[in-house]
Amino acid sequence: MEGVNWSLGDKSDRIKLQGFACCPGCRTETVRHPQDPRQCVTEWAHEVQTYFRQRAIAQTNSRKRSHDQRLLLLHDAGELVGAAVHASTLHSSPPERPARFERRLEFYAISFSRQGQALSNGEYASQALLRAVVSDITTRHDPRDEVILTAYIDPENLASQHCLARNGWRQGKSSAPDLLLYTASLKTLQEVHHVPPAATPADTEETP
Repeated sequence: MEGVNWSLGDKSDRIKLQGFACCPGCRTETVRHPQDPRQCVTEWAHEVQTYFRQRAIAQTNSRKRSHDQRLLLLHDAGELVGAAVHASTLHSSPPERPARFERRLEFYAISFSRQGQALSNGEYASQALLRAVVSDITTRHDPRDEVILTAYIDPENLASQHCLARNGWRQGKSSAPDLLLYTASLKTLQEVHHVPPAATPADTEETP
């Protein structure tokens, strides 16, 4: 398929994901082969790569109903250039208030060959992937819902920290001692990525 586009990942994408390479440490002389037993020098990136290669499809299938987990794949001219997983948690709120949700950006990554590079449409791959996430999350919620996005980032992952900060996320107080927390409201990210909010039921009703 020509151009930049994204799709939901499923079993048919298993082979494509098994070859997804996003870990810079695996491209150095320190770790030469996927089966190399030595520890990768970029362990945090290696964990993300291993997740997408081995567990993303199975976990998304198992958490599809309980957490509305979604696996998104970003393509450019048919090449897999990025992948992301997000899932939802319902938070309690008073009956008179809109439902409050947390959408966790569980994993996201850009292929090593496209990191810091523009796609065929001139947009950076990381921005295109985050826009796909926001677009997909928008379709999963009533526009009256209060939706907060969260992401936990390894302190050594400076690229992701800078990327999220550039795209409307802010660092918050983390409950995980070894990870940084970034948060943003869905409304804020819709504005940043120019994603229109979903129509409310009243908007879709025909006027007499």
